[in-house]
Amino acid sequence: MLTLKGKMLIGVGLVLAMVGTLTISSLWAILSYRDVVNDLDRNLNRVPRRSELIEAFAAMLEPLHARLADDTHGCARRQWLFQERLAEAKDRNDDALDKLARLPVQPAFSATRDLAQEQLLDIANRLKDLWVEQRLLLDPQRTANVQKSLRNQVNQLQGIAAGIPDFGNSLPQLLKSSRQTYRSSLWWVSVSTGLVVLLLVFGLFAGRRWISRPWKKLLEGTHRVAQGKFDYRVRLDTRDEFAELADSFNCMTDRFVETRDKLQRDARELAEQLTRQERLAGLGFLSAGIAHELNNPLTAIRWTSESLLSRIATLLENVSPQNAAFVENYLKMIQSESSRCQQITAKLLDFARGGDGLRANHDLTQVIREVIHLVRAMSKYRQCEIVFDRAEPCILEINGNEMKQVVLNLVANALDAIEDGSRHIDRRPRLSGPGVKQSEVSQSSEQTTVAAGRLEIRLTEFTDQIELEFQDSGCGMSADVIRKIFDPFFTTKPSGQGTGLGLPICHRIVTEHGGRLAATSRGIGFGSTFRLSLPRVANSRQKVA
Repeated sequence: MLTLKGKMLIGVGLVLAMVGTLTISSLWAILSYRDVVNDLDRNLNRVPRRSELIEAFAAMLEPLHARLADDTHGCARRQWLFQERLAEAKDRNDDALDKLARLPVQPAFSATRDLAQEQLLDIANRLKDLWVEQRLLLDPQRTANVQKSLRNQVNQLQGIAAGIPDFGNSLPQLLKSSRQTYRSSLWWVSVSTGLVVLLLVFGLFAGRRWISRPWKKLLEGTHRVAQGKFDYRVRLDTRDEFAELADSFNCMTDRFVETRDKLQRDARELAEQLTRQERLAGLGFLSAGIAHELNNPLTAIRWTSESLLSRIATLLENVSPQNAAFVENYLKMIQSESSRCQQITAKLLDFARGGDGLRANHDLTQVIREVIHLVRAMSKYRQCEIVFDRAEPCILEINGNEMKQVVLNLVANALDAIEDGSRHIDRRPRLSGPGVKQSEVSQSSEQTTVAAGRLEIRLTEFTDQIELEFQDSGCGMSADVIRKIFDPFFTTKPSGQGTGLGLPICHRIVTEHGGRLAATSRGIGFGSTFRLSLPRVANSRQKVA
């Protein structure tokens, strides 16, 4: 296959061939026209023509036949006119001799040329004699005889002139020759024009196939890749530099796709790491409160153990039914409080472990209640009341641990916002609504009097999706904070109390589930509302283990 340089050389060769053909055709036409003009000029102006001599001799007869008076005046007039005609004939004869002498030597016409020269010299001599004799026309007595003699000599000159060979062509011959030259020139110009047109068509076809088409394909490839269609590849059937450029372009696109995929994998891995870190941060958040709450059941266990140790001797000596019941009651309390500690730590570890990334059917109502139970164990939010009045299950195809992380983050943020508005109230979070054990409400009621903050959680089901709403009565948000609320590392908490990654990670998790997460607030001091919508069935973004 030709290289691009070879194709360019062929194109230059075609251009030179067209220019050369047009140049040769033009030169041929010009030279043919020049030959016709030279032929006409030679036949009309450069060869002796006997017709001119015959005309000149005929003009000499006019004064001799003119009706003039035979007196002195008439004779002078006749002699003057004849002398003028004689001088003109002599000039033409001399011009003919000069043209004959300048004619190119041609062997075929050497004899004819000598004959013409001899006759022209004879005419020149006779014209000299006539020049002497014409003076006698002035004599009125002899004018009649002189006229007759002159007429005879002029007639002889005409006869001699008629016998001079004609070296030029006649006008019909010249016209015929010119027509032949015209036809030849027209044929040559037509053929050369047709050849040029063929070369031009071939050049345009070759240029389109060799230059324009590959260039358009490369340009289309760049446009498609610029539009994000990274699977597009440029295919050229040539073996020139355009094909090499297409291969380089395809390699560059492959490299770009590999780099993009690697960056996406790295971004996913980083997002997963951030998710795990945020989960660990949430674990620390829960641990800080739960560790304090574990002291109460552990204290009860310790006191119960001490009481049993102090009574062990008495019980061994004489165990009454009352003491037996007393021991049994304390043992049950130990079992109850121990079980409570195990449940708290089990839930805490379950949240810390996370999940394998797969989605399955989970009860969102149960997920929300587990998060609320975890938060209930913390004394940090005693001024808050958490209201969740749903008992019916809500089955969704979700990642349970990830969604638990989202709910925990939204609940914790709402409780923090409420805490900012009422730090002087010492309350334990209270859970109200159907499905809540009365013992839990009673334990909470023993230590609470008035709720200074309120978080309402509402779950609404639709045909294809559900909507979860978290509405708090906390400090609220400004419009500027709402615009930045999902930006990474943006937080309104004091330094060291927030990473600014909780809500962005929640937003990413919800988006990967095919849902939406939005925040609204009427302003500072009017609370905030977070609305979370999720489809019932997982979309194509589902993670693969």
